[in-house]
Amino acid sequence: MAIPFERLKIPKQLQRAVSADAPRAAKVAVAKGLLPATADVQLALLYVLAADLDDGIAKMARHTLTDMPTQQVLAGISQETFPKILEFLAEFRVSDKEIDERLLQIRGSTTRAVVRIAERADANMCETLCLNQERLLLSPEVYVALHANPACSFDLLTGAAGFLRMHDCMPVCPERRPFEPEASRTVAAIVAAPEKAAAPTSSLSPTPVGAPIKAVAPPPPQQGTGEKLTMFDLDAAVSGIDLPFEFNFEDNFAGFSWDLTGDDDDKDEPEEERFLSLEKRIGEMSVGEKIKLAYLGNRQARRLLVRDSNKVVASAVIKSGRLTDSEVASFAGNRNLPDDVLREISTNKAWTRKYPVKVALVNNPKTPKKTVMKMIPHLHRKDLQQLSTSNNVPSVIKMAARKLFNAKYRK
Repeated sequence: MAIPFERLKIPKQLQRAVSADAPRAAKVAVAKGLLPATADVQLALLYVLAADLDDGIAKMARHTLTDMPTQQVLAGISQETFPKILEFLAEFRVSDKEIDERLLQIRGSTTRAVVRIAERADANMCETLCLNQERLLLSPEVYVALHANPACSFDLLTGAAGFLRMHDCMPVCPERRPFEPEASRTVAAIVAAPEKAAAPTSSLSPTPVGAPIKAVAPPPPQQGTGEKLTMFDLDAAVSGIDLPFEFNFEDNFAGFSWDLTGDDDDKDEPEEERFLSLEKRIGEMSVGEKIKLAYLGNRQARRLLVRDSNKVVASAVIKSGRLTDSEVASFAGNRNLPDDVLREISTNKAWTRKYPVKVALVNNPKTPKKTVMKMIPHLHRKDLQQLSTSNNVPSVIKMAARKLFNAKYRK
């Protein structure tokens, strides 16, 4: 099992301590958390040893991971964290609400990780999950877990079900919630009757994607026991929609070919032909697959997905950690993109600090006027003058730019 040190972001000087041929004493020091390292590197080192062939070392590293202070874990996880580390935390830190809340904010959290959290979520987290359109489409299995969770209200569940049905992504789910009596209403019955259904959580247009995604019935909500001695009897400890947790190094890139995720272009194939080929393949994907590719795909894939007719897919591109500044500036100036995309860009402080992005946004008539008015005072003379004479922006923007230009440069 090859260790992806670069993807795990483990520095070269520390890789030797956890490599397959490292001295056992060195591994023990790492497994006990004694090696000085930043929180993110510490998590990665421990996870590598959690999959070690030496059972003693593996158990030691797993216990250290499980016992790591909450604030140290929170300091070590981000959008860049390796997916299996996030899945481990969701699997075995079952009583840590702060970690659960952070994991729900990370796009790289696997379906299995989010399902585990959904099984034990409180009312607030259930609401967060039911209103997270991207996650529902990316992982419809989460709905199955929420359906079995007593903390998830009937109204929230009905709204989520309506949204999934609208996108033809409703998973197979028991008609009645497992803890409810026979005579109670069912979500399926409410959603199946449009005139009585609760208002969906989105105004997006339906996007047919083929057959519904299948999922088996979920277990009762998982409860933390705190009994760490039996925690690593994986076959006995894990319940859920799939197989027991596996200590491996599978990445979220699994399932996508290199031409969809790799940054190196195939020089032997003309760009136009390559683009048309990708367009056809992406067009055949489900909504969930498109959202996942929006996070993980390369520049060519992003160019196609940001124009997708489904606004949830298009907006997911803007949340990709692989976006470059030049791409964002290009998207910011594109008048043909959905309003949701421009809204995502204009509310991201890291991007709006970039001057080319700022200029692109103020010159795009679809950018919210309030956003543009805040940016006008920061324009350089040439760009302010150009905006003051532009016929492609609303008159109120044009007049504001002209007034400011006259005040600053025509005294």
